[in-house]
Amino acid sequence: MADGAGMGRDGTEGDAVALDEGVWQIDLGFRGRRGVIAAYLLVDVGGDLTLIESGPTTTLPALRAGIRAAGFDPARLTSLLLTHIHLDHAGAAGVLARELPGLVVRTHPVGAPHLVDPAKLVASASRIYGDRMDDLWGEVASIPAEQVVALADGETLSVAGRPLAALFTPGHASHHVAFWDAARGTVYTGDVGGVRMAGTGYVCPPASPPEVDPEAWAGSVARLRALAARRLCLTHGGPFADVEAHLDGLLPNLAALRELALAELRAGADQTALTAAIHAHVAAALGDAGPDALENLEWATPSYLAAAGLTRLLTKRGEV
Repeated sequence: MADGAGMGRDGTEGDAVALDEGVWQIDLGFRGRRGVIAAYLLVDVGGDLTLIESGPTTTLPALRAGIRAAGFDPARLTSLLLTHIHLDHAGAAGVLARELPGLVVRTHPVGAPHLVDPAKLVASASRIYGDRMDDLWGEVASIPAEQVVALADGETLSVAGRPLAALFTPGHASHHVAFWDAARGTVYTGDVGGVRMAGTGYVCPPASPPEVDPEAWAGSVARLRALAARRLCLTHGGPFADVEAHLDGLLPNLAALRELALAELRAGADQTALTAAIHAHVAAALGDAGPDALENLEWATPSYLAAAGLTRLLTKRGEV
């Protein structure tokens, strides 16, 4: 197998890296940068195409070009699996479903209604991103109910000629799902596996509002660990084979961010000051990885979102 590179019909350069037989990582080039958001393309010998994550609508040209670079026609997509419905993971799902009436979109039962009617999802995101919504994410379209299927915990799906288990893994979001390919020892972690830039060792827990839950996250990490996976495929950062070391770092890093936020807020820090403190903490944790790694990490999991998410958690629990 070889990496793919080619041009999409709109002139976008495609980026497809072969990870395994019938598995490609598609870099979505978010904000013009590699390594920030990935989708994963699964293909069987008959050409059935399944996508894990759609990314936002702003990256659809790169997604299509990446699928073509892998040697396939995006119009042949039959299944889309979403780890959760946050816009960086699922924002383009509605546009894809509109373009491909035969596409089946599968996600957590709590998230599924918000794909059919995304009004609350858009309103919630708009409170965070304001007038940057369109620039960052693009159109968020509704999906016909008949194209949306709610998953069951532990359910085994047959997609792209292989079985995948849907594992409910809350912590980052209550409606989060990871997908486990036991035959290949690969788990597609979404955000519950953290964010990590290639070539670095720091695993950053995306603690964005409104649902970060450290205890639920710990249970999900234990569930991932019990799989004895050979590879974690992150949406933000790509594949990593040092599974135990990666998971070992995730929860302590979440605890460190929580303790930092607690100390800063008790000392009277506002959101701007807390954001700066989190950014400095992450920069120190990355060490000499370089400015590109820090900038990519900030795009993947912004410090201001961690500040908002941790503030909400600590306030809700009466700790500040």
